[in-house]
Amino acid sequence: MRNAFSMIELVFVIVIIGIIAAIAIPKLSVTRADAQYVAVQSDIQTILSSIQAKSLTEDIDSSTLNGDFIMETAGLNPTRWIPTANGVRLAKDGAVDNKNNCVLIDFSSNTLDVKIDKTITSPLCQKLAQIYTKPITISFGNGSIKL
Repeated sequence: MRNAFSMIELVFVIVIIGIIAAIAIPKLSVTRADAQYVAVQSDIQTILSSIQAKSLTEDIDSSTLNGDFIMETAGLNPTRWIPTANGVRLAKDGAVDNKNNCVLIDFSSNTLDVKIDKTITSPLCQKLAQIYTKPITISFGNGSIKL
């Protein structure tokens, strides 16, 4: 009667696990990058629609238009976004994510500007640059959107 596995059986199991890991790990990293891309793209659309909706329904003082206003109005996740004086940036560990600092969402004068910096070469930024080829500008006049 046999009480243990032979050495050859153990080697085969380790080789099979290694092959599965070699195939699965790259797929999982691509899936994570795609999920981040979809989340950021969704957040940008949420920012645009929620700021427009709020400005149409309320009289907004232009002096209150800053990063905290965007975070609160759009309900952004503070682990992914960080407020700045004029807008929001992608965040990592409570600070601006320098690797992916390509999403520029800012209030300037009476406009909300959304730009993607095409010079940042991270995979996330390159994907976003393909979708957002031109800057998006929403103009505000007297506390409301100009239609």
